[in-house]
Amino acid sequence: MHHGRINSRASLFHRNIRTFEESYCEHCNEVVETIEHIFILCLNARGVWNRLGVSSRPDSWRHPWLLGTELQLPPSVHHDVILLILWHIWKARNAVIFDHQTSTPRVVLQRVLHDMDPWRCRYKKLSSQWTTSRACIRNCL
Repeated sequence: MHHGRINSRASLFHRNIRTFEESYCEHCNEVVETIEHIFILCLNARGVWNRLGVSSRPDSWRHPWLLGTELQLPPSVHHDVILLILWHIWKARNAVIFDHQTSTPRVVLQRVLHDMDPWRCRYKKLSSQWTTSRACIRNCL
């Protein structure tokens, strides 16, 4: 993400794959869909971050490890949880474009929680931290 290699509509326009008229966000209509817009500024993404109590700083997408520092996530799993949230924001964006299905920020966070369960086995030594992170997300629903 911070390398700028995600196929946002703006990047597809700059590579002459899409026209400028096709470069707008599906949610916001009048805003060009940049990487920053997808993950931070879009109404849907902003709704997710607002539910979590995370302020959306304009350049935070360039440094995803700084995202969500306001959350009370244990440091040992913080990065993984934030990446999972970003993944589900991306999936929600793709569902709008390809399946014409919108998801509320609450639904996005429910999907994050649902995906945290299968990953629990990766955190055997950090089980309590993973459980704390899950509770932190659940409390934001």
